[in-house]
Amino acid sequence: MRSYWQRVPWLVLLACYFGIGGSPCRAADLTEIVHRATAALNSDWASDPLYACIERDEVQKGEKLTSKTFEVVMIDGSDYRLPLAIDDQPLSPDRQKAELIKLKNEVRRRKSESPSARRARIDAWKKQRDENGELLLDFPTALTFQLQGEETKNGHPAYVLSAAPIQGVAHTTRAAKVLSGMEGKVWVERDTLHPMFVECTMVTAVPVYGALASVLPGTEIEIKMIPVTDSIWLIDEVSMKLNVSKLHIFKSSSVKRSTYTQHRLNSTVVEELLSKADQESPATTP
Repeated sequence: MRSYWQRVPWLVLLACYFGIGGSPCRAADLTEIVHRATAALNSDWASDPLYACIERDEVQKGEKLTSKTFEVVMIDGSDYRLPLAIDDQPLSPDRQKAELIKLKNEVRRRKSESPSARRARIDAWKKQRDENGELLLDFPTALTFQLQGEETKNGHPAYVLSAAPIQGVAHTTRAAKVLSGMEGKVWVERDTLHPMFVECTMVTAVPVYGALASVLPGTEIEIKMIPVTDSIWLIDEVSMKLNVSKLHIFKSSSVKRSTYTQHRLNSTVVEELLSKADQESPATTP
């Protein structure tokens, strides 16, 4: 999965896609929405590693805005990030060449790994991915949902769901604790029942590392998903206004935004990149 998600609890928001509480619709309608939306998101989650993309990560602290852009690909079971630009300035031709050669060498290195080293590398990547996904297991006990109606969102007809914390529940995992402080709204594409947009706001402070750090009210997150095929929707954009406190004394805020564009089959992109690398470092003949 994209490396950005290793740094923020983004699946807090995706949890909003599943359970639904009371609503003016019939129970049979709600059951169908829940069942199909759950299946769609699980399928999208499983399909994500099949696609490469251009990832741009932007961070703003005060007046300072920085960004980094990468081509994110999967190589032999785990991801690889090929640098493309810094602060929207493309890398120099020499740096581009060096990065392509580095990619080629990494492909060669991974192919020659011992079985134990390969397992360790892939297991580490899967562990991070599984940790991101643990919120999917906690959402039923942390949130309650209502179906508010229908509207058009990003050009698609959609069901609109609201989400609020369930009160009086003792949460045992960090994921569920974070969910317990959030309220939000989710748009589910009406025809395919793919989750397509979510916005959430932290309404109560939630400790995420005991007394060391808490996520504060005012934290706002938005996620947009787009169709890349008739049956697969992948994340297109994430924005987060993050308010945190450390040791209940030091407070900080930042705005982070990541976009994921040019989703293409990973196998095609890797083949193209290796071809470019071969052109930059042609084999020599005696």
